[in-house]
Amino acid sequence: MRQWLLLLWLLSAAAVQAQDAVRLGIFGTVEQMNPLVVAGVSIDVPDTVPVISPLGVGQTLEQGDTVAISATLNGGALKAVRLLQIYAVAGPVSSVSADTAVVMGSKVHLPPDTEIGQGRWVAVSGLWSGETVITTKLRVLRDQGFGQLTGVVDPLSLQLGASGLGNVQVPAGGFGEGVWILTGTPRDAGLQVRLMSQGLFGGAVDMALWQGHASAPVASQTYMIHGTGILGTARDAEMPAPGALVERCAVEGRALRTPPEGLEAAFVVLGCAR
Repeated sequence: MRQWLLLLWLLSAAAVQAQDAVRLGIFGTVEQMNPLVVAGVSIDVPDTVPVISPLGVGQTLEQGDTVAISATLNGGALKAVRLLQIYAVAGPVSSVSADTAVVMGSKVHLPPDTEIGQGRWVAVSGLWSGETVITTKLRVLRDQGFGQLTGVVDPLSLQLGASGLGNVQVPAGGFGEGVWILTGTPRDAGLQVRLMSQGLFGGAVDMALWQGHASAPVASQTYMIHGTGILGTARDAEMPAPGALVERCAVEGRALRTPPEGLEAAFVVLGCAR
């Protein structure tokens, strides 16, 4: 009997250690700073993990920033191993009207009391809703010449959001449904692309939590999360309202309804059952 109990304990311990070894992704908005809460989950960020930012070294996180975090699961807690600031759009403002600005051809929703004028350069943290960025934080940039777009590329129109893409080299396998970070020189209604990178987490992850705005149905009982390429399914009565802010866990671009084998603990910690 004791041998069986010991065997069960060893198997349980091995399962926990295996789940602790998984690599997880979290994409969303910073809701709280201390402790860091992103997309509804708390993440421990060691002092040795720097903020990687397209704006340069020495950047710090603030509430409202959009981030992509790679993390491990340690004893039931999430521990960051990589932290990347994400800007849906960064570039010059071409026009402003009421609560909307246009940056490189894409509309950017402006929070109340935002004062920004034509010709200013901005870096916009936020989440796509259709071809508009719902801004969660806006930074005014001193340095000009930097342009960036982050999201899903339309392979037919070669646009990201409503921004046209120039000088773009289509990958051999196409752009697919994943997220791309495109950097280059802004133009009136788009970006002259100089650098392209696919993915947000610095490599493969076993499962990721994605925050974003839900689309209208794209097929029967099927919706997508704008700007992420994530597809989800739900019964008609459970479909999220178009534009609703949602959080979904996904593997290979598909939202999960049940935990994958071996990721049960991670499924719970990421709040995937919400």
